[in-house]
Amino acid sequence: MDGHIGTSTKDMTHTRCSKGIQTNTITFTENMPLRIKKETFLLNVSNKQRFAELLVRKLQESNIEAIQSEGDADLLISQTAVNKADDHTVVVYGEDTDLLVLLCHYAKEGRQIFFTTDKHTSMKNHRVWDISKAKPVLGSDSCRQLLFIHALTGCDTTSCLHGIGKPAALKKIMTEIYLNSQGAVFLQENSSKEDIIKAGEEALVNLYAGVLLEGLDIHIWRKFTTKTMSSKRNAVVQVQSLPPTSDAAIFHSTRVYLQCQYWKGKSVADLDPTEWDWTLKTGKLLPIEMSKPPVPDFLFKIAHCNCKTNSDNKKCSCRKNGIACSGGCGECRGINCSNSRNTPESDDESIFHGFDVNNLHQLYISNLVIRL
Repeated sequence: MDGHIGTSTKDMTHTRCSKGIQTNTITFTENMPLRIKKETFLLNVSNKQRFAELLVRKLQESNIEAIQSEGDADLLISQTAVNKADDHTVVVYGEDTDLLVLLCHYAKEGRQIFFTTDKHTSMKNHRVWDISKAKPVLGSDSCRQLLFIHALTGCDTTSCLHGIGKPAALKKIMTEIYLNSQGAVFLQENSSKEDIIKAGEEALVNLYAGVLLEGLDIHIWRKFTTKTMSSKRNAVVQVQSLPPTSDAAIFHSTRVYLQCQYWKGKSVADLDPTEWDWTLKTGKLLPIEMSKPPVPDFLFKIAHCNCKTNSDNKKCSCRKNGIACSGGCGECRGINCSNSRNTPESDDESIFHGFDVNNLHQLYISNLVIRL
């Protein structure tokens, strides 16, 4: 179990896994019977931490070697397995992809380490990874880059990339030298933020099959215009299918670097998360998503929903995308709606205020009605 006491960059993951369920802290003893479900009991961080300490103590009293992690348990498990493999064949049981990635990254040549799960599954579906055979197949360079590509495409502390699967990203890192050079920046100990941001954006453009050095914002514009011009007249461009903006990529890249360094052995004392685009709110570390809106303000004003009710549920596309209903909405028109700011637009606030009619690109975009 992770040994994080206090805040952690995994706070968001813990909240998501709990599905909003809150459990009271229970003062328990080793002889006290559990009156609630095990899963519910372990949702409380204090309960989980005290249970781990009790379990370690009881195992040690029975002369069974047990180690309690002070941070990320996956890193401690993988490093312990690698060290034990010098003298023994080691089997690691787990369900976390992080473990498999770390084992492939750290395992030494010729050492017998196996990774599997202790879940009860049929023999047909039961998988066992022989790390000593997996490393030669992947290649030593790719195994070094696994930390980077795993964090970049989404892990417990970083966001997933829509439409970019890990197998496809792994295939690219195995074959493309340029992507490897970007990954090297994230694995270096003292990379500057400028280098990290530049390498991160170029790596994302590469994964989204963009043109070398074109940048994410230009790539988004190209993909958007291609989709709108090639689709049917009433076709909807799914916003989530577009790559992240350059602004969003900045924050994603810095968090990817931080996670890579934690996996390489750095601690919170070495790298403070709040200096790497995490913010502390209500006692939890939360990621800073971006500093700029994802699209220009005038596009937000022509985005609309067609809710026939009060726009008070998650089915409302305006609410779902974090924008207020407006005059462009089919039913509510942004008036007396639970998702409206209830402030009528003045003439100066129209979508064409400050609009350069000579700018054909803006003129083309402004005439598109985006159904988010």
